[in-house]
Amino acid sequence: MATRSSVIQVEPELAEAFNSAPKRQKERVKSAMRGLLKLVPPAPSKKASHLSKKESELFLKINRCFPEDIQKRYDKLKAKRRDHLLTRAEHQELARLTDEMEQVWVERLEAVVGLAKLRRKSPEEMLKELEIEIPQRKYDFR
Repeated sequence: MATRSSVIQVEPELAEAFNSAPKRQKERVKSAMRGLLKLVPPAPSKKASHLSKKESELFLKINRCFPEDIQKRYDKLKAKRRDHLLTRAEHQELARLTDEMEQVWVERLEAVVGLAKLRRKSPEEMLKELEIEIPQRKYDFR
């Protein structure tokens, strides 16, 4: 069994008596404390909130993301576009991936709105509660 330690604050005189006691007496005190602490009911634990089937489905949509390799490819293509190094084929690939990502964001936001309705909150409140920031599209016409 793994051991854990806790600090128990006691009166200075009691701490001094315990610390100066022989090892055998210390063990008996520890044993007695263990027995007494077993009689103390555990603190009530917070139960995990139960999600309805609909909420679970919405959270799956909200938390959906692209596989890491696709995200990396998208980021690489964006960097190449920024540096004006995209080929025609890469430009088409970037446009396709951008459309796919935007569609995922639309689905995520629809799910946030659905969850907000279920919980009787505004979509803005739900976004804030879920700590979701909507990416801003930046257009660079240089």
